[in-house]
Amino acid sequence: MKIIIPIVGSFGKSGGFRVLSQLANYWIKDGHKVVFLSYINATDPYFPTEAEILYYDNKGDVLEQKDNNHPKAFLGVFQLRNALKKALNRLEADIVLANHCFTAQPVKKSSINARKFYYVQAYEPDFYYHKTIKDFIFKRISKKSYKLGLEIIVNASMYKSYNEIKTDKVIFPGLDLDIFKPLPINKDSNKIVLGTIGRLEEYKGTIYIIEAFKILRKKLGDKIELHIGFGEKHLEEIEGIKILFPDGDKELAQYYNSLNFYICAGTIQLEAIHYPIIESMACKVPVITTGYYPSNDDNSIIVPIKDSISLEKAVIAAINEPEAVELRNEIASNSIKQFDWKIISQKMINYFS
Repeated sequence: MKIIIPIVGSFGKSGGFRVLSQLANYWIKDGHKVVFLSYINATDPYFPTEAEILYYDNKGDVLEQKDNNHPKAFLGVFQLRNALKKALNRLEADIVLANHCFTAQPVKKSSINARKFYYVQAYEPDFYYHKTIKDFIFKRISKKSYKLGLEIIVNASMYKSYNEIKTDKVIFPGLDLDIFKPLPINKDSNKIVLGTIGRLEEYKGTIYIIEAFKILRKKLGDKIELHIGFGEKHLEEIEGIKILFPDGDKELAQYYNSLNFYICAGTIQLEAIHYPIIESMACKVPVITTGYYPSNDDNSIIVPIKDSISLEKAVIAAINEPEAVELRNEIASNSIKQFDWKIISQKMINYFS
């Protein structure tokens, strides 16, 4: 079958785009044709994909080549949504997969003769929390996107009946278990290296990890370090913090394997799936977290949200209880097998069929 995945704007570096690229790659291996429909002056995919890429311009015309000199859409995302709808009207496909609230309306309103699905990878209204007109409008758009009548597939069971979202279809994000696995990396036995993916949005909880680390640094001195992946460079001004930028999945797997413990302190949608959690577990790196599937008390250390003291105590407990940590690691490793891309991609095709 032919599957079109439309994008409003540009490809990004978030886990959601990795999911789309990998789904496309595995579908192509199984003999399907996959096309990304991207804006004409968008960046290239950060996550490699074998899929064909077509482009639409401000008028909704479809082109085979990008044009970085094409004028930017004057009305921003609102103009892009209309252009995307017109572009879809000009194409043919068996399946169109909306994947963001801004692509849902163009997919729904387009006249393309195809089954129309909406893959929801998070409850987006929660991310528009700033008290600005822009966030107010975008929150309304995202809430309405779940009520358009598209066939919704969610990426975690928690979203099956979550606010405006109602569905019985669940597809987890997948994981390449040939890349994310334990690797032979020499570690300094005199060092305890903590890690986190360090975006500073409030709901990521990075600030609580940093506060906990400052307490640990006072207690343990330079024996302990915090290595933040993709963090803000200014955080290196804090003693003991290093910022790293792994390039691609292989380097990311090496980053996880270099850690003694991975910490995730997110504050919202805690039953969802968070890539660093499953990647760390696949690498057999002990996880300390506020939640996220498949974390539980058997395979990780669970702490309350917005609680730096609990994070600090959890690290100390993990250091002092290596046998318990190893047991959790083994259980976590078994929890990860369900995320194999071969299983995930085929399940989505079954829904399409």
